[in-house]
Amino acid sequence: MATLLFDLYGVLMRPAGNAELEDYLRPENPEHFWSLYEEFRPAYNSGHLSDSQYWGRIRALTELDSFDVSHATELDTERLLVADSQVVRAVLNLIGQGHSVGILANVPAVLGTRIRQTQTWLQECAAVTLSCDIGVAKPDPEAYLVAVDALGAQAKDTHFFDDRPDFVTGAQRLGLKAHLFTGINSIPF
Repeated sequence: MATLLFDLYGVLMRPAGNAELEDYLRPENPEHFWSLYEEFRPAYNSGHLSDSQYWGRIRALTELDSFDVSHATELDTERLLVADSQVVRAVLNLIGQGHSVGILANVPAVLGTRIRQTQTWLQECAAVTLSCDIGVAKPDPEAYLVAVDALGAQAKDTHFFDDRPDFVTGAQRLGLKAHLFTGINSIPF
């Protein structure tokens, strides 16, 4: 049986949309807002920025009006809690077939807590590695190494699935058999 490592967002989970968060924050330039949202996300996901530091940086650079950080965080978290039931079923089926399945995801601490509370199917995985718990985020090599180690596997024997080419490339550099996830048919098991 194979050792399989999956990303969450873009593979097993899908963001629900941006409208509610945008309606609350009302950025003057939404494109610029989302660009900064992504730019500071690696530091936020790895725990180097708190919720207030993350949102404070975005606010300062987009000239947003004052807002409640905890409410913005909650809106952002809620939109990120939507599992793709078809892909989740396929992965649970792989576990049922005897494959060792793990998760490697870039998420901030508040989202990591909510994922563990709401996505009970994660309990079926052999290992769940979240960037907020290990202090590094993909494509940092250490993130992949920690996840592979948590599975008790070797990089060369681990198949990794992610929808982001840069994360796939990062995994390939370490010797993982990395696959660009483009849909359920891109899982060759």
